[in-house]
Amino acid sequence: MMRRQCVVLLLSAAFLAAAFVAYTGEATAQTIDIKITTIQLRHQQMGVGIERLAKYINADPRLKDKVRVRTYPAAQLYGFMEDIQATIKGEVEMAYVIGSSLEPIDGTQELWKLPFLFPSVDVMYRIIDGPQGKHIFARLDQKGLAVLGVVSSGNVLIHNSKRPIKNPEDFKGLKMRSFGPMGAATLKTLGALAVVSVPEEMYTAFQQGMIDGGANPNIVFLARKLYDVQKYVTDAGMLNATLAVLLANKAWWDKLPQDIRAGLSDCIQRLVKEQRADVEAENETILKQLPGKGCQVYALSAAEQAAWRKALQPVYTEYVPKIGTDLVKEVQQEVERLSKAKK
Repeated sequence: MMRRQCVVLLLSAAFLAAAFVAYTGEATAQTIDIKITTIQLRHQQMGVGIERLAKYINADPRLKDKVRVRTYPAAQLYGFMEDIQATIKGEVEMAYVIGSSLEPIDGTQELWKLPFLFPSVDVMYRIIDGPQGKHIFARLDQKGLAVLGVVSSGNVLIHNSKRPIKNPEDFKGLKMRSFGPMGAATLKTLGALAVVSVPEEMYTAFQQGMIDGGANPNIVFLARKLYDVQKYVTDAGMLNATLAVLLANKAWWDKLPQDIRAGLSDCIQRLVKEQRADVEAENETILKQLPGKGCQVYALSAAEQAAWRKALQPVYTEYVPKIGTDLVKEVQQEVERLSKAKK
């Protein structure tokens, strides 16, 4: 009797062990689903980005049969700012977002909007990829967001339907669209009446004359065909950093198997490298395209940029204490060092 009970127990244990192995083997073989969203249209920078990233992931031999990516451009799932909250909640795994939309989540992100903080996109990237940039973006970890990649959206274009803008005095009386407190403060300090609105609404607002103009990255201006409703364009260069930021839900990202996370990171860095190069090339060509689309284009001279920079000092006075005086000073010193080293 005792022997029979031992045999039964051994068989039961063997069965349970086999079932456990089968279960865990099935669990590790399960496909990891990744939903990536962006508010931008499929042909815009971030729309192109999520489709290209999905292609790279699907072709990667380390990820091909382990990861399934679904992309949702053109605000199919979420509108402006909703995409960030959805990522924090884990409703989507990843989102490609407009950098300024992170400012309400963490005020330190307003540093990138400080007027003329960076003399060039190259210096900006070196700050972003360096210790200061990593420190600033790491602040989003505690909000539930992991920053996976950052790409410029191009030079800032100041555009309107009324008149050419060369000097701060030319802003007076114009109703100008922006997003976020600092963007609005910049336009207001230059003399405009600042109006804050989401990207999806601006074309209609310009078309109907509800708003005279605005400030947008040159890539956005071209892709959203704002040239149809905005005649006068001023290239303001690095008036502020214009960023596209690829995010992931922090908890989800950290829990990924190491090999999967490494494969995804490689695909993301490939995308970031390519899109940075794309933007640099487009910066050279977009302004040349706009006259053929009916726009009068003006590029600020060095003296005019200096006049704008001087006029915008009140923005620094207001926002530097909010961002962190020591942090801004540290970034300014690094910008100066990098600028000198490049000469």
